[in-house]
Amino acid sequence: MYDWKSKYDSDARAEIAYEEKRLLCYLGASLALAAISLMLAGQIIKIPLPFNAVSSDGNSQNLSLTIGCGTLAVFFSGWVGGTTFALKWLVHACATGRWHLDRRPWRLIIPLIGGVYSSVMLTLLDAGMFGHDPEPSRPLAVSAALAFLVGYFSDGVSGLLSNIANAVFGTLDKK
Repeated sequence: MYDWKSKYDSDARAEIAYEEKRLLCYLGASLALAAISLMLAGQIIKIPLPFNAVSSDGNSQNLSLTIGCGTLAVFFSGWVGGTTFALKWLVHACATGRWHLDRRPWRLIIPLIGGVYSSVMLTLLDAGMFGHDPEPSRPLAVSAALAFLVGYFSDGVSGLLSNIANAVFGTLDKK
């Protein structure tokens, strides 16, 4: 009773604290970037590229990378979801005695994977890949909420994306 001391030694506690701080920085950055991109919804960001394209008629064209803030909001909302999940898992792993240093890459990378998966999944959803009509007029707040959920549940989404890839591209037969 009243056994309050950590079961982890000081080295492990320092490593846990490092992960905690890093994930909290991820959370702060992703929340700020999601909020900014949601506030700028409808705006377009154009980034000039350092090279030009030459058209078939020989004219030179300035190229730029064009990104919609709504697209960024989806990515950053997925990043928030992935970070929230990683923080929850860090707390759970520590509390149950299952924290292990070898799982650090997963815990630090899964937030960014959540952002990527949310972008891919909402693009597939908007393309009508899930058996219903595309919804290009979906409110951005709904897209951001869906992106958060995809990021939070990115482990399950990984399996779903694998099933989609197998259906579209087929599978390799085992020899």
